[in-house]
Amino acid sequence: MKTSKILLVDDEEATLFGYSRYLSKAGYSIDTCKCLKEAKDRTATSHFDAILLDLKLPDGNAMDWIPELRSAHENTAVIVITGASDIPTAVKSIKMGAHHFLTKPVNMDDLSVSLSKSIEFEELRKRDSIHQRLALQKGEPYFGASPVIQKVIQYANVAAMNHTVVLLHGETGTGKGVLARWIHDHNQRKNEAFVEVNCSSLKGELLRSELFGHAKGSFTSAIKDRAGLIEVADGGTLFLDEIGDMDIEVQTQLLKTIEEKSYRRIGENKLRTSDFRLICATNRNLTEASNNGSFRKDLYYRICIFPINLPSLRERKDDLVGMIKHTLLGFSYAHFPLTEEVVNTLVHYYWPGNIRELRNMLERALLLAQGEPLTVQHFPGLEKTPASIATPKEKESGTEVWNLDEIEKRHIVRALKHFSGDKYEASSALGISLSSLYRKLDKMQQQTATA
Repeated sequence: MKTSKILLVDDEEATLFGYSRYLSKAGYSIDTCKCLKEAKDRTATSHFDAILLDLKLPDGNAMDWIPELRSAHENTAVIVITGASDIPTAVKSIKMGAHHFLTKPVNMDDLSVSLSKSIEFEELRKRDSIHQRLALQKGEPYFGASPVIQKVIQYANVAAMNHTVVLLHGETGTGKGVLARWIHDHNQRKNEAFVEVNCSSLKGELLRSELFGHAKGSFTSAIKDRAGLIEVADGGTLFLDEIGDMDIEVQTQLLKTIEEKSYRRIGENKLRTSDFRLICATNRNLTEASNNGSFRKDLYYRICIFPINLPSLRERKDDLVGMIKHTLLGFSYAHFPLTEEVVNTLVHYYWPGNIRELRNMLERALLLAQGEPLTVQHFPGLEKTPASIATPKEKESGTEVWNLDEIEKRHIVRALKHFSGDKYEASSALGISLSSLYRKLDKMQQQTATA
């Protein structure tokens, strides 16, 4: 394990001795300085994981050095030491970039906790920054650096190393289509076609024709032979998005095609073959759907060979700041860092539309900003989002606790009210498809009817 390097900056010999002795026993590598100039010289030639900084030094106040220090060493944690009477000064140091402040006399247990948390935070931030830079350099999507999303990427890597059927499950807007494309691009079939079909936008014969193709004259509008997307995907990857919305009749044909790798165009007797790799995605509970008969059980068992669950954005808030920065960089935004007010507004929002809603919201904010630095005013509505809608209420005596369905319902109602009932505008603002909004409204209506 890496030994963290700590720089102690204080003009009191006894204080340096006490800190050094305690932290050395805790496993840290310690260096010391007694004045501001010496500290600046030392940081110019050496890297430190954390700096324990007394503000009042013989050659000046270290407060003004903090922004310069954080700019030159953005992944170095800074912990300020101050007297009990200098709390306002310490608070100001936090605004200028320090991680924590401790008051004299310093409790050594508090010091140890502050150091370990600050160093851990900077390590995560550094790792996140590396992921972002690599993603931008390679032109790849940025998934995040949190443990929960790294587990997803680990599974995706396994999926990319073979040709088995993959089922991606997650809420609308969590990036299922992006991950499906990533798996294809890292698979041996990457130089072949990646063919995507949205099963919720096509129904019945239209979906059958899209998938299997048709012969001339097989139905009224079939004026010529047409190859289906299963045929186009031969040698490559077929991605069936929202497979949970596929009609039962089409499910039956698809099951046979998956098992036999053969199919017939509509109105044609010729048996054709296609060697495609299948990736499916859904935001529905297919176990429940297969039990109630809306999805074939045998098809579910056939496609659920290697399931990957994508967490919602609210389940991985650790990734949110990194995703905001990466998205803004993709839009060529250059006014960093974002203000604390903007970051807090975005972090405390509920994001029912997940990554898609985040991207849409940021793009709209940039249009409103017209090249100026982003402020809370460029996110109309968010700055007034009630905490009860943004996040579940904490359980308090005599206070109602809302579950996730209730929060989503209230947010949808709020969006429809904001756009005067315009479902297209509301679905766009929520970051979900129009069909998904209608499905959620139907579910809300059923819940109301049975309540």
